[in-house]
Amino acid sequence: MPSAVADVDTIALLVGLCLIYARGLTRAWERAGRGRLVSTPQVLWFGVGVVALAVALLPPLDTDAASSLTDHMIQHVLLMVVVAPALVMGAPLPTLLWALPDRWRRRAIGRWRAVLRTRSGPAWAVWAGATLVVQAGVMWAWHAPLLYRAALHHAPLHLLEHATFVVSAGLFWWAIGLGRGQRRGAAVPIVFVAALPGTALGAAMTLTTRIWYPEYPDLADQQMAGVVMWAFGGLVYVLAAAALFGAWLAAADRATPARSVTAGVAS
Repeated sequence: MPSAVADVDTIALLVGLCLIYARGLTRAWERAGRGRLVSTPQVLWFGVGVVALAVALLPPLDTDAASSLTDHMIQHVLLMVVVAPALVMGAPLPTLLWALPDRWRRRAIGRWRAVLRTRSGPAWAVWAGATLVVQAGVMWAWHAPLLYRAALHHAPLHLLEHATFVVSAGLFWWAIGLGRGQRRGAAVPIVFVAALPGTALGAAMTLTTRIWYPEYPDLADQQMAGVVMWAFGGLVYVLAAAALFGAWLAAADRATPARSVTAGVAS
């Protein structure tokens, strides 16, 4: 019964999030025109993030995670490297702000623009570095046996764990400019570095011969969970870095068309 209640609460949360997003999107498009302020691809990315969030937090995965550390790790990896970047690509905060009453919205958007300005110039590196450290710290802290076991036995703490995974990872993907054209080249090495904490955690979980969590007494299950964190989680960062690098090269090529034309004539 408690699990069923939790599932209903999760569904209600997801539906509420979608309704608020839809309200903000409708108001933004009524004011600026369809596809402006919030683009259609951003809406699609938000949908991907919500679907991935549902997969992570609802049965069968959430139910299986209670008895399988591998499934629990799949849940965590989905939250950090699928849900978080997809939601960031969906521009959720600016869209949700449009759902506020006009007076509150104008004030909130003004503050949001002030935050965006702090991410420009040299401060960008500070944002990227700080959020990388926070993301890694959150991941390592919640996988320490004491906190991990506490979250398993206390539903509010478990909810906080999942929320901090999404928020800390989302802040990192936002800080490096995911979904925006700026600094894609500089973001590539940072994304590679961001893969290292999860890779190290997964490797430690895979290579150890000691059970970390008594609730999951099967060593083979623990080792497979480590492989999920090590291989799948790391692979997503590599693919993200490759995509950012490709987008940066394409943007650089578009910015220097004259050079390409000159080279073609010379040949």
